[in-house]
Amino acid sequence: MSAASAGSPAAEVGAFDLLGPLPRGRWSIEASAGTGKTYALAGLAARFIIEDAVPVSEVLVVTFTRAAAAELRDRVRGRLTDAATALEAVIADPTLVADDELTAHLAAHDAPARLERVRAALADFDAASITTIHGFAQQVLGTLGVASSADPDAVLADDAGELLRQVASDVLVAEALAGRHAGDELPSLDQLVNAARDVMGNPGIQVVPSADPAGSTPAAALRRRLVDQVVTQVDARRRASGTASFDDVLTRLRDAVRHPRSGPATCAALRQRFRVALIDEFQDTDPVQWQVFGALFDGAPDSGTLVLVGDPKQAIYGFRGANVHTYLDAVGAPDMTHATLAVNWRSDGALLDAVEALLDGATFGDPRIRFHPVQAQPGHVHRRLGAVGSPPPPALSVRLAVAPDLERVKKRPFAVTSEAGQRAVFADLADRVRDLLVAGRIPDDQAPTGDRPVSPRDIAVLIMVNTEGPKVRDALTRAGIPAVIARGDSVLRSPAATQWRWLLEAVAQPADP
Repeated sequence: MSAASAGSPAAEVGAFDLLGPLPRGRWSIEASAGTGKTYALAGLAARFIIEDAVPVSEVLVVTFTRAAAAELRDRVRGRLTDAATALEAVIADPTLVADDELTAHLAAHDAPARLERVRAALADFDAASITTIHGFAQQVLGTLGVASSADPDAVLADDAGELLRQVASDVLVAEALAGRHAGDELPSLDQLVNAARDVMGNPGIQVVPSADPAGSTPAAALRRRLVDQVVTQVDARRRASGTASFDDVLTRLRDAVRHPRSGPATCAALRQRFRVALIDEFQDTDPVQWQVFGALFDGAPDSGTLVLVGDPKQAIYGFRGANVHTYLDAVGAPDMTHATLAVNWRSDGALLDAVEALLDGATFGDPRIRFHPVQAQPGHVHRRLGAVGSPPPPALSVRLAVAPDLERVKKRPFAVTSEAGQRAVFADLADRVRDLLVAGRIPDDQAPTGDRPVSPRDIAVLIMVNTEGPKVRDALTRAGIPAVIARGDSVLRSPAATQWRWLLEAVAQPADP
């Protein structure tokens, strides 16, 4: 593997080899579900620290949720701990080889020096920057001082909905009292709130039309002016109260690194601070986030290494404000080296072959978002669902539930009512589940024969919306199949919350038997 030089056409290296030469420059790694993204990120962080002698404080790992950041932090620490153990063992007995390929790779050369590095990294691990994108932005703004217009002591506040509605109400009242417009010319509160939320929730968005009636219509120009007032006043009130929204910290960091006078010095300082940046879930990026990382790691020889890991197939859904066009522009930069994680560590080989047959050559909304086939891990190549006394069932089936007696829509004899269609689909689902329970066998390494009968706990039914859950459960129950609905619910409705309420009521009223 070798990175493309700045200004050259994008390089494509195919499958990413975690044990190959370390990435240099700017890289994008496409990672489909189940391909070991977290394992690869933790492994890369450990290799940069142990092989490349990058201090743990100079490795930046960014993801998009606190839970993911906590998991990555545990994984990186665990990888370093495993490497330290392996290095100590190799120094004591050079003939030993670790079972894990990555750990064996880390312990294969220069063991004394690498052990010293990994011990230093573990001792200094609290200095590691493994955080969310917003945590990183807030941390950096706090170190910039006068180089940033942001308040370094601002507290992140997730109160956007309440504050936005309050400001929008005040703006509408002020506009109505000014008497410049009739009441029916003003937008409703919900309309103004929704428009302002769209602007504030998409940093860097280009808002049209302008506030000049000559360039649009009087109604559109009025709404634009009111939206601008709301956005400005929300920002002013946040600054006055010493708080910042999640989007605020990103835009303020973007403004700091792109400032015409202080921006270059800010970028230079941050490049010295972070020699390697690993960005997780990059498909969830937006223009402001990429403007920050694109400015810090611009591909120049002294700008360090940037590795973007993501799945563009997920970006098309716009989850967490993701902008698929930003993702494509970023990974399409001419100096970006491309690779893919090519092994699926979860699925059976038969299923992966079936998915490839179904989607081979497919693109997802843009020719640059292509389906990439992946291989099964060696232990799963020949693993598949079986059946007693008959050939194995297909690894992937697309089923069509039809019946001549399905209720039709009046005046549209070829259209089935949604309720009748659901009943037919769920009944077919129940039949399929029953067939699996009667004759299906699932691989099991612990069983003497290598497989065992399928049981109800082996089967999960994924639904589109929560309202389908009770209907699917009822269809399975009617077929004699035990089923439960598993979903997140309010903690206040849990048995533990009830018991806490009893305890607190007893403490508050100790005289009440």
